[in-house]
Amino acid sequence: MRINIENMLINKSQSYFLTICFSFILVFMDAYELFGIPLPWMGMVLLVLPAFVEIKKSNLTIIKILLGATIAISIPQIFKFVTEAYTSEEYTYLFLRYFNIFSFALVLIFSSKFFFENSNESFLIFLKYFILIYSLLTIYIYFAQIFDLFEFERTRENTNMFGESSQSTFWLSQPHRAMSTFREPVFLITFLFPLILIYFYFADKNKFLLPFLSGIALGLTRSDYVRLFSIILIIFLALNFIKTKKINTSYLVIIFSVFIFSTFGFLECNINPSSIDCQKYEEDLQKINDSGEIQIKTNATNPVTDLDADRVEVLLYFFQSLENIQPNGLINVNLDFQNYSAIEVSEEMYFTNRTLPRYLLTRYSTQNFGTGNYSVLKFVPNVQNMIIFYTYAFGLVFPAIFFLLSMHLLVAQKFKMEAIFFLMIVLFFAISPIEEVNSFYGLLLGFLYQALFKGNNEKI
Repeated sequence: MRINIENMLINKSQSYFLTICFSFILVFMDAYELFGIPLPWMGMVLLVLPAFVEIKKSNLTIIKILLGATIAISIPQIFKFVTEAYTSEEYTYLFLRYFNIFSFALVLIFSSKFFFENSNESFLIFLKYFILIYSLLTIYIYFAQIFDLFEFERTRENTNMFGESSQSTFWLSQPHRAMSTFREPVFLITFLFPLILIYFYFADKNKFLLPFLSGIALGLTRSDYVRLFSIILIIFLALNFIKTKKINTSYLVIIFSVFIFSTFGFLECNINPSSIDCQKYEEDLQKINDSGEIQIKTNATNPVTDLDADRVEVLLYFFQSLENIQPNGLINVNLDFQNYSAIEVSEEMYFTNRTLPRYLLTRYSTQNFGTGNYSVLKFVPNVQNMIIFYTYAFGLVFPAIFFLLSMHLLVAQKFKMEAIFFLMIVLFFAISPIEEVNSFYGLLLGFLYQALFKGNNEKI
């Protein structure tokens, strides 16, 4: 009888591990959906299931604290919930936002306990092969999009503000960018880069091939975020070298390949003029290939931390309203940003309509004209930043709690490099364009916390 119980425990642990592995695959299928449901949503819900099953065995005190803290900072939202009328769509929106928060907390607790009681080695080996296969897949899809090779049909809508639009995988006048199985290059960075950083932190040997391949996959995105976080990684490596006199050469290979492949790029219509997408722009195609030579374009003229116009506008909005920030609830964050973004556009539209009434005869729902972005009048933009999103939702109490918890960890760990590395990963998630916590973040941070601070630090 005792042997059977042990076998049941082993099988349960294995089933949890397989669930985690399968969930990873679904989370990375951002460009696809099944029966109208995005595959990443399925993956993140699947991650919650083992955590939900094990909730009674977890530390209930911690769960009560997290629940109480969430209710405390949600008081403004609760007040609005009671005093204001919401539509069914708004109720669904609120449910999904709070589901993300609670799933993050549950999976964080579960993964910390699960990986502490089981070997880290299996998960690190999984990360190793996942990073290898996914990096090769990313490089293949990059060239498949250029040379019209086979690629699975992208079934999910684009991330821009125009609903029901297809995903864009073509750049006419800019070098092609790697997207892999995501809808945007920056989403690829958000999910893949932390996996790479975590794996090579624990990898015992200084390797070359795998970090080089993963660095190529990251660099081909040509994302401002990958260069920004490479700079942050350089700072971490410098601090680590000063303190320990050791250097992680795998990180150096990643940084080198990231900067090389994110700086230099090729135009799709230059190296494959017969591309299906290029044939739609015959005049531009002729201009691009007038010289008859392969052109290599660089972004050396732009600052390495240059952010696009949308994210700059979000930062300006945040800093300009910092003095008057009040907790407005989760549902009003993006609506308030829409109102801010539409001020100049609304004024321009007013004067245009007053002076040129013929514009009233045409509805410009998906076109921008004049000097403003008229699409913000109809479609609600996202703030694309977790700190900004939760600060506007819950007030200044959120960044205050975030800062105090970070300082508590540093002080408790006596400013060890492990604590600095952990906070670097937290920072990565905090300023990425995904504006909410989720179960995937909870899994990685739970694993990382126990591996760094609970004495189960395995090398492979």
